[in-house]
Amino acid sequence: MQLTMYAYFKELLLRDGADAAVRFAKECGFDSIEILDQIFPGSSSVLPDEDSAIELRKALDRYGLRCACYSVGICLLSDDLGESQNLSGVDALKTCANRAHILSSPYLHHTLMPWRVSDELPALALDRLLPTLIERATAVAKYSNALGITTLYEPQGYYLNGPAFARFYEPMKASGCAVGVCGDVGNCLYANASPAAFFERYAKEVRHVHLKDLHIEDARINRQSASQRAWDETADGSYLTEVPLGSGAVDLDTCMQELYRAGYDGAFALETFYWNKETKSLASHLGRDREYMIKKYANR
Repeated sequence: MQLTMYAYFKELLLRDGADAAVRFAKECGFDSIEILDQIFPGSSSVLPDEDSAIELRKALDRYGLRCACYSVGICLLSDDLGESQNLSGVDALKTCANRAHILSSPYLHHTLMPWRVSDELPALALDRLLPTLIERATAVAKYSNALGITTLYEPQGYYLNGPAFARFYEPMKASGCAVGVCGDVGNCLYANASPAAFFERYAKEVRHVHLKDLHIEDARINRQSASQRAWDETADGSYLTEVPLGSGAVDLDTCMQELYRAGYDGAFALETFYWNKETKSLASHLGRDREYMIKKYANR
C-alpha cells in the first residue's frame, strides 16, 4: 500500500524547508508526498519559482521519496490570481504544471469552482458557467499532457459534487485529453451525496486517492454548537467535522472494495487535517491514520 503525506506537508515545507519536510515524511514511514498549492487573489504559490521546485526534487531524491500528486486549490474561472492579481486560472495552473514536471509528479489535480461564484442557484450558475469552465480546463489539461502529466478532478464544492460531477467529467473525457479522477472519499458528503455511490461509478477512473473521514452534525439540533465544531456547512444545512479514519460517516470499506475491484494500484494520500495540537504530536496524528490503513486494507 502506497501511502502519501498530504496533510501538513505544505506547512512543514514553508516553515522548515524542503530537506526537513521530506525527512519528516520519510521518518513517518510515507512512500511519497503531495503538494497542496493554493492560488487565490493576493496569494503566492508554495513553490514560487523553479529553484524552489528543484530544491524539493533534490530532497525527494535524497530520501528516496517521490511526489505522488501536485494538488492546487483554485477557482479556474478567476482572472485576478497571484500576488499581483494579474494571473488567470489557466495561467496559474500552467505554472503549477511546470513545477509538477520538475518534481516528476504524474498528476496535476486542481479544484474548479471551490466556493460560490454567483448569487444564482448552483444549478443555474452551472448551466451558465460550465462551457467556459470546460474550455479552460481543457487548455490546462492539454498543456499538462504535453509535459507528460495527467490532470485529475475530484467531487468538490457547491457545483460539481456528487451526481453533478458527471456534467464536467464526461465532456473532459470526451475531449481526448489524458484526465482522471482524484478519488476523494469524503467530499460527496458536502453535497449530501454518497461517497460509496461515487466510487461505484468512478473507481475505474480513479488515479489518486484522498483519504479523510467526516462526522455529520445536524445543525437543527444545535446550530451554534455545530458551526463552532465543524469546518463547513453542507447543502442541506448540516455541518461536517473531520475525525480519525474509520470513526465517521464515510463508508470507507465500500470505497476501498470498489477501488480494488477496479484494480487500483496507486497512492493513498492522508488528507486528515483534524490534528489537535494540544494533545498529540503531528507524527502520532499521522501515524494513527497510517497504521489504520495498513492494518485494515494493506493485505486485501
